[in-house]
Amino acid sequence: MAGIKEIRMELTELRNSINSLTEELHETSITIRDSLKLTSQTIKEMSKSLDATMRTMSDLTIQMNIRDTILKSLGIDGFLKKKK
Repeated sequence: MAGIKEIRMELTELRNSINSLTEELHETSITIRDSLKLTSQTIKEMSKSLDATMRTMSDLTIQMNIRDTILKSLGIDGFLKKKK
C-alpha cells in the first residue's frame, strides 16, 4: 500500500507543478498582451506624427514650387540663389 500513497503524492506534486506553470503562463500571456497593446498604441501615434510631418513637408514643397514659379515668371529666379 505504500506504493499507492507514493504515487498519489507524486501525482499531487505533479498537479501542483502544472497549476503553478499554468498560472505563470497566464501571467506571461497577460504581460505579452499588455506589451503588444502598448506597442500598437505607440505605432499608431508614430504613424499620426509621421503623417502630419509628411503633410507639412508636402505643403512646404508646394510653397517652394510656387515661389520658384513666381520668381521664374518675374525673371529673378537666379538672382536670389546663393553663388557657389
